[in-house]
Amino acid sequence: MRCFIIIITLFTFYNSMIAQNEAFQTHVNILQLDELKNKIFESREPYKIVFIFNQFCSASRDVFPELDELYKKAHKENFELFVVTNTKEKNKEELEDHLFYYGYGEPFYILKDKPLLGFLKKTIQSICESCNANEMGYSSFMVFNENNEVLEQTNYNQTKEEIISTLKKYIQ
Repeated sequence: MRCFIIIITLFTFYNSMIAQNEAFQTHVNILQLDELKNKIFESREPYKIVFIFNQFCSASRDVFPELDELYKKAHKENFELFVVTNTKEKNKEELEDHLFYYGYGEPFYILKDKPLLGFLKKTIQSICESCNANEMGYSSFMVFNENNEVLEQTNYNQTKEEIISTLKKYIQ
């Protein structure tokens, strides 16, 4: 009888874990940099927000929960969010675990063709030629309009509050 109860308990626990994983989707995509750029510029949303994220960067970890809160409350008809990370492809599951742990469900993009040196600067320059990549860091973002014109970019000199207030203009 005890074995039967233990088996039923384990089966119930297993089913609940599967249900939780099915309910939460992280949407981690692996793309070439050119594919990501095309995806951003093919979007017809009024605003396209590209956020540079690194799960080990304290600035990213500081800003991202508030970005996440804005994203979850937004209607998403007005903008499209692209969270770009330098996580290695082989660490995709680790990133998904990180996102699951914190409840983040935004669309993340891992780049296949990361440059060995200068990932951040080269990625920013590839996506946005007119952006000043020297002033940008992890937790920075670029905002494009539907015509793929840069409306704003943040930089590492801005406070978290300034970054969030800028994001609020586009994420509604």
